Amino acid sequence: MKKLPVFLIAVCTFLSVEGLSQTSRIPLSEKSLVKDSAGLVYPYEKWLSMIKTGDYKLEKSKTGSDEYMIIRRERVSNNENKQIYGSNPGNFIGKKIKFPYMTDMTGKDYWNDILKDKIVVLNFWFVKCPPCKAEIPLLNQLYEQYREYKNVEFIAVCLDSGATISEFMKTNPFIYNQVPSGFQIAKEFNISAYPTNLIIDKGVVKYGTTGYAENNIKKAEVILKQCLSIAE
Repeated sequence: MKKLPVFLIAVCTFLSVEGLSQTSRIPLSEKSLVKDSAGLVYPYEKWLSMIKTGDYKLEKSKTGSDEYMIIRRERVSNNENKQIYGSNPGNFIGKKIKFPYMTDMTGKDYWNDILKDKIVVLNFWFVKCPPCKAEIPLLNQLYEQYREYKNVEFIAVCLDSGATISEFMKTNPFIYNQVPSGFQIAKEFNISAYPTNLIIDKGVVKYGTTGYAENNIKKAEVILKQCLSIAE
């Protein structure tokens, strides 16, 4: 059997600031009452600017119909994930992780509180990465087979902008939930080679691989079935 080549493509990392869509799914307005845990009331401009940094979120208060609590998000420690991931994907397995805050191209938000109890099939890629492009049809097949399972999230963190991804998708559909401009997220996971694929079950890494080989995705499906308790 001809051995498939494995490509590891390293890229430079830079920081990017993403606008957050937290307010789009909550009926907020300038008249909304926003407080912190000490009861301090925040003016509209202040709490809106805090939300946009990604370091804070709003939760509905139980004491009023248009009252909210502003809470600092739990952030992933770069040093913690560096110890987990390093540069060898074999080091991923069995390690516990915390998810950073992410927003996909449809405006859906993800963070540790909502992902920690799910099975997360996570891909890191960029548009000009040949092995990333090569595995997309296989990843699409995996998504189509298991998309109906409500406790599974398929997320692809792309280093490129949303506009670049959209243009790429015109000829190369990639049907995972796409998180654009993901340099900072990749940095928090200490990812430096692409593609990288992880399966994380309730915060524990069950599968991790870097580079392209057709058998990688087949192995990933075996692990996904195990996480879902699907008999072979």
